[in-house]
Amino acid sequence: MALHRMLTENTDTLVDAVYQDLKKSKHETMFTEIQAVDYEIGYHLEHFKAWLEPTKAIAYHQPAYANEQLRVEKCPQGVITAISPWNYPIRLTLLPVVGMIAAGNVVVIKQSELAVRTTATLTRLLRQYMDPRICRVVNGGVAETTVLLEQPVDHICFTGSGQVGKIVALAAAKIHSALTLELGGKCPAIISQIDSADLETVAKRIVWGKFTNCGQTCLAVDYILVEKTIHAELVNKLKLAVKEFFGETSKLSPDFGRIISNNHYDRIHSLLSQTKGAFVLGSLDDCDKSDLFIPPTIIDGLTSDDILFTQELFAPILPILSINSHIDAIQYVNQNPHPLALYCFTSSEKVQSLVSNNTRSGSLVFNDTMIHTGSHSVPFGGVGPSGLGSYVGKASIDNFSHHKTVMIRSISGLTTKLDDLRYPPFAGPNNEWKATIAAKTLHPVWRVFRTGWLSKLWTFVPGWRTLSAMPFILKRLITAK
Repeated sequence: MALHRMLTENTDTLVDAVYQDLKKSKHETMFTEIQAVDYEIGYHLEHFKAWLEPTKAIAYHQPAYANEQLRVEKCPQGVITAISPWNYPIRLTLLPVVGMIAAGNVVVIKQSELAVRTTATLTRLLRQYMDPRICRVVNGGVAETTVLLEQPVDHICFTGSGQVGKIVALAAAKIHSALTLELGGKCPAIISQIDSADLETVAKRIVWGKFTNCGQTCLAVDYILVEKTIHAELVNKLKLAVKEFFGETSKLSPDFGRIISNNHYDRIHSLLSQTKGAFVLGSLDDCDKSDLFIPPTIIDGLTSDDILFTQELFAPILPILSINSHIDAIQYVNQNPHPLALYCFTSSEKVQSLVSNNTRSGSLVFNDTMIHTGSHSVPFGGVGPSGLGSYVGKASIDNFSHHKTVMIRSISGLTTKLDDLRYPPFAGPNNEWKATIAAKTLHPVWRVFRTGWLSKLWTFVPGWRTLSAMPFILKRLITAK
């Protein structure tokens, strides 16, 4: 409840801090950050006790364990280091922390030094509202983060670039810590076999998913792969959508943000200077370093070896590449590292099936972009180069808990008479029963491995495993001394 009070009592302060860092509008900060965290808090308060309930193991398929008490308990992992980025400085700092605390852990938070105002504001508020025995805040740059990563914690959760993610992974390995990595990558949008009448909706959803937060989103559409037959029409719809959202002069729009820093501005400007594509919207002349402004930019006429396809853009730049079909798109996507998200716009169920079955990505969304992150019922995470582990909702409890197996056996009674089957000696005719009963009770043959029709039919009888072992067990119980 302390986090909830912190957010509700300081909403305007937090909105202003984010605006100072990124020039996000109040609506965008509320919609993508504060409301999301507050919802996660309420979601956990209503459900975390049920999510933490021990799970009774189903062990009837092994008669040896049919009478035992087996369960899995979710226990706190201990101390978790949570390192967050600058692009969503409230959401990506607090969203995983909610689940960490709900799972019973204590947390050390390290925010980005680039989101200066938000980091300072959150630091002050967290120290004011949170019990220091549960939540601590550490600030600083690379040097301080390096020292923090050397501390013997139980789990490290890092959100940021893949390059830094490798450093964090090595640090976690040195201290034998559990690890969650939320990275990024180049998230494609495939557009194939879709009705022309739907292209306006497609364009608006892509423009929203690309230019929210000035393109500085790990899940943003990084590039478009569109069939040649609808390429030109899509480009026109994209241009219209940008102008509808941000006006004829996006620099004057209160809904279009700014680049986080001079270094990031220079990186993006360099990409725009080197691309061989054609600017169909935006230009180098529209850029303004004094305001950290890069306009919504659409680049067409590209080839796959262009510099815009060599790295994650993390910028308001939307490159477009023509393809012959969805088959070409799938092949192109598979030639590159697995993205955090893959988007596909299509009216064809066949295309949906092919894309789903023949690509790998942290998440896959058909006919929209980024909106899946608003659901707290499904996990958020990457795969391979785009991340390791996941969180949000119940997935946070699962990820930030130790899953402990608990078994309770009787120390007296009938079960003790079967203990001898695992004790030496095993040689000699008097001990042959051990192998027979062990096979029947511990590792009975599965139905799929049975060859005879009669033996396979026998496996449809309820409790067949126990019934198969019972004659041998009874014999042993009768003859046991």
